[in-house]
Amino acid sequence: MTGIGVELLGVIAVGIGAAAVLYAAMHALRKLGRIVPTWVLPAGIGLAMVSYSVWNDYAWFGRALDRLPDETQVLVVGRDSQPWAPWTYLAPVEIRFAAMDPATIRANADGTRHAQIMLIERRGATLVIPQDFDCEKGLIRLPRSDWSPSGRQDEALRAVCSLSDATPAY
Repeated sequence: MTGIGVELLGVIAVGIGAAAVLYAAMHALRKLGRIVPTWVLPAGIGLAMVSYSVWNDYAWFGRALDRLPDETQVLVVGRDSQPWAPWTYLAPVEIRFAAMDPATIRANADGTRHAQIMLIERRGATLVIPQDFDCEKGLIRLPRSDWSPSGRQDEALRAVCSLSDATPAY
């Protein structure tokens, strides 16, 4: 089942659970002689489902980080706002990020370094991109490509070159 299928299943389960709790509460209140408006049940179910969906959107980034090794460094985070969720214009939700596990850094014989960069996207496949880094010249190289200059703000180059204990490649 895909990520969005699991999320939809979770929203449905929350709706069913909220319906059961609200129905039991309304039944108990009616037995006590209280009048409960009929709109409370569908409104409560809807509120529970929307609340779960919003929580799930904002909690994804933390849950994704928890599944990675403890030493993993987050390089950059992509945030987005969505028109169907207007609150995301005030607090954008994290939908993707790039990370690196320092344990994957290897020192090459020519003085360059090699690392695995993870590109993780919500509702998308995780990609692991091997990259070479020339710390002295500020260059990066993707697989099967030439060396190219890295921008001054390249977090991957900064993270790879700041570590002094790269494992030698054999």
